[in-house]
Amino acid sequence: MPRRTARIALAVLLLTAVAVPATAQMARQGKLSLEQTKFESPMVLETVFAAADRSLWDPAQGHRAGEWFSAREYEELGRYSCDGVYLRHHYNRHQDSWQPGLAMSVMEGQDGNLKIHVRADVDNPDDNKDRKVEALFEVLQNGKVIASRTVKKGIEEGDEKSLIAPFDLRASDFQDAATKLRITVSVIKD
Repeated sequence: MPRRTARIALAVLLLTAVAVPATAQMARQGKLSLEQTKFESPMVLETVFAAADRSLWDPAQGHRAGEWFSAREYEELGRYSCDGVYLRHHYNRHQDSWQPGLAMSVMEGQDGNLKIHVRADVDNPDDNKDRKVEALFEVLQNGKVIASRTVKKGIEEGDEKSLIAPFDLRASDFQDAATKLRITVSVIKD
């Protein structure tokens, strides 16, 4: 009996280790996959909410108010595609490189609230036909949605466009690393 219990405990431990991603972001469609990078619509991306890190945008720390910034985790999101559409900026196909396709801008309001804009740069490669993209942006605190916005835009084959989602949030809503950004990308042929 103790061997059976030990085997079950080992199996649970191994499954837990495999199921938890080692990076700060993940992409999924139904079940979580650490290897899959190409998805059919819809695709769900979950990553850090960079505005929670004041050192990336606070004017008191030398940044300009409202300036776009990105987190290093956002560049990795460019490897995932949804029906051939990517979140990446200035893709260079010769070097297979890109800049992060996700950025944020933060301005402090007089009321103490933060005006946050999330920008997703959507890249539709040359061989992918015209598409309509809808992105649902959700700010999560401890797994609970505290704000959401949906942005839609048509994007032609071989083009890149920005989707911008505005948020008004209290700084107290997201003061730690438990704050995440979930983006659900839906793509349809235009």
